[in-house]
Amino acid sequence: MKIKFLTISSLFLLNGCQATAPTMKNRISFEMDNQYWPTHSIVYKNNWPECGNLSGTPDAIKKQKYITTYSSCKISPEGYVPQQIIIEYAPWLTYEEQIKKGYGVPEELRYGGGEEAAKKKRLAIMAAQQEGIAKIPATAWKRIVLTPLKDVEKYKYQVPEGKGNRSRGKNIHYIISLHPDGSYDIETKLYWVQKYQLKWN
Repeated sequence: MKIKFLTISSLFLLNGCQATAPTMKNRISFEMDNQYWPTHSIVYKNNWPECGNLSGTPDAIKKQKYITTYSSCKISPEGYVPQQIIIEYAPWLTYEEQIKKGYGVPEELRYGGGEEAAKKKRLAIMAAQQEGIAKIPATAWKRIVLTPLKDVEKYKYQVPEGKGNRSRGKNIHYIISLHPDGSYDIETKLYWVQKYQLKWN
């Protein structure tokens, strides 16, 4: 009598006489590497998907028309894979230039007058900054389109780097390097989703 053994590591389920791969959960994340710095900072149009890593960020920042304070995203909910991610960005002012235009506050003045005054000052600065960004010419904006669904298919049978919680699936992570000449490179990494991420995104 022949005995057949099925192992979890085979990642296959028997369906009658046909072996089919189970659906594996995928996490998508990306980060922007601004190589314009320190010549320019970068601003983004806020058309990104929901980012789980921003769960503690105030709505006043998350719901701005333009992104100025963060440059990475772990797409939420875990397991959701958008068909496309559109990233629109433009070179912006240096930190020193922002302060001169009133879009920033030197560190030593940031909390002068107490916490309530500082909060009002921050909100006023954010509003002025958003108005300034809105004046960037349409021709200055550049566009990058990621296609996560295609990459899920591409990496379907590839084993991710490193250790992690395999039951949570794979993390497809894009590192997008923005170059001063207007070009960009995209490096794609494949990891197992880590256990510790369960607590914060």
